Amino acid sequence: MFKLFLPFYLVFLAFSLQAQIPHLIGKTIVDMQTGQITCDFTITNIPDLGKDYQLLLNKGFNIKHLKNATGEVIKYDGFYNGKMRGEGLVYTPSNKNEILENPKQLSISYTGAFPIYKDEYNFLDFKGLIAFNGTTLRASEQSKWYPIIYDVKADQQLEQITFDITVECKNAQQIFVNGDLPKAGPSANFKSRVPLAPMLFIGNYNVQQTSNALFLNTDMNKAQLAVFEKEIAEMKAYYNKVLGIPYETKNVFIEHTAIEKFNKGRTWGFASYPTIAIAGGKLGETIDEINKKFKDSTDYPFYAHEVGHYYFGNVLQPNSTLFWFFLESTAEYLSVKASEAKFGKTYSSTYFKNASNNLRNFKAVPLNKVTEINQINGTYRYNYGPLILRGLEQIIGEKRMFGFLKQCLNAKGKPTDYAFLKEQALKSGISNKEWGLFEKQFIESENVTALIKY
Repeated sequence: MFKLFLPFYLVFLAFSLQAQIPHLIGKTIVDMQTGQITCDFTITNIPDLGKDYQLLLNKGFNIKHLKNATGEVIKYDGFYNGKMRGEGLVYTPSNKNEILENPKQLSISYTGAFPIYKDEYNFLDFKGLIAFNGTTLRASEQSKWYPIIYDVKADQQLEQITFDITVECKNAQQIFVNGDLPKAGPSANFKSRVPLAPMLFIGNYNVQQTSNALFLNTDMNKAQLAVFEKEIAEMKAYYNKVLGIPYETKNVFIEHTAIEKFNKGRTWGFASYPTIAIAGGKLGETIDEINKKFKDSTDYPFYAHEVGHYYFGNVLQPNSTLFWFFLESTAEYLSVKASEAKFGKTYSSTYFKNASNNLRNFKAVPLNKVTEINQINGTYRYNYGPLILRGLEQIIGEKRMFGFLKQCLNAKGKPTDYAFLKEQALKSGISNKEWGLFEKQFIESENVTALIKY
């Protein structure tokens, strides 16, 4: 029997912090024909945050009512002021016009209908969309399809939760909730005692299995599955070697259809651990069965980036002003290093040379001047951020660079702002003189691209 599992240290952490982790109970009903989602949930085990918390829910949902632990219908601000945090509207449960202090339990009922993109497209697809395409529904934690508690003081969304929920969809052959196994529709119960982000993937699709992974909505033969698994295992082994943190999680790979029109050859993916979702082409088409590897050299770094999110995005859950830098720039840097180990230093030299050439006219807000999360835009996250990390590597060397990243991974529960970045650097053994040089050359300088060595 296939079992999903997380490394022992994460399971231990989950139980040692159980009092601090929200638990979700309830039911979700999905209609694939109309795009309607109806939820009736209760959140228990809410951390003691005093009045420094908010409730986040996708803007496409209308709340029927919010209740406290005694079943009393309570007031909530947010519907009229329209404040947003990411893809979610911000709600503040209140009692007599005062924020409800430290609710141990909240019950919420809500419903919403979302567009169905069947034989047509949206102008954009991304992880934060609730995406119906006529065959499947995809909804990740970023979409806030379930209610998420926001810790105001820590500037952190408590997306990773434990849960016991039932999902019903009369039109679905398969239902999957991240953290449990896929189950036959039209109704199934899903549970996780280990905190993670529950992503939904519902519809009519195949399930394939290997010893270390599940594949949803794929159609690979045995040889293709074996090669794919071998390549992913190689990435995991490399990250374990350089970061000293084992990657033992059994993954779920989802092949889904983007609701944005993709040009031929474009691939897009995201991670909601232990799930990695991929759009654009077929997974089996990426495999060279004769030479037992990915056909295209761009496939390896693509998957290495998503696998790298196990560390930056799961082991360390970024928040605060440098959220995107710690989530995406680090994963992209790790991807380059994994690909360098696979293909040789020519790979990384070419990567950073191209990045430098493409970013010569890019005007970036220096990391130590970032005050808003979205000042780190897409180009910054995926191109400029990795270049900055390469600059630090030039100063301190590869071995100490991985020591710095490991230090960041082991420092949890703090806002991942610039002060955190510098604090972890110094704790990892980087001297004030070295950090000062890094700041001067690669953070505050306007000639970063000219200083990068290939």
